[in-house]
Amino acid sequence: MQFINYFFAALVSYSGLLIGILLAKIAPEEQKPLEKYFIFSRKLLLSAIFVFLVFYFFNNYANLVISIIYVVFLFFIEYRINDSLKKSIIVYQLLGIIFFLSSKNANLFAIESSLVFLYGLPTASLIYNKQKKNQNHYKLIFYNSGFVIITTLLFFV
Repeated sequence: MQFINYFFAALVSYSGLLIGILLAKIAPEEQKPLEKYFIFSRKLLLSAIFVFLVFYFFNNYANLVISIIYVVFLFFIEYRINDSLKKSIIVYQLLGIIFFLSSKNANLFAIESSLVFLYGLPTASLIYNKQKKNQNHYKLIFYNSGFVIITTLLFFV
């Protein structure tokens, strides 16, 4: 895969956060009633990301064990950290690693990049609601930019 295609796919996947913030700004009255659905969809999408990762890496026992340990670690982060901004920073950096690993298989890459995009929509909406008092929404974009940085660095390593 060429770097330019890979880089733009990373940017498009990352833009789920931007679109989630935009949707939260457009319809702020819908954020509170839909909060439980955002939480559920975020967990469902995170599960789907790992299910596809495990199924595609099932061809080797070592890859399967590493994938399962990775999944357990990410779910530990999802359920144990209460601050949603810190949680998203860690999860997005780990999703950057998954994004790179999936780039070796075109089918998995398409699935994972679209699921990372969809994961950004409810994540940004949930964090936008909690950060609304401070009006520091640039933090969400800046702190989660580790996704693009990690995916770019891993491509060259």
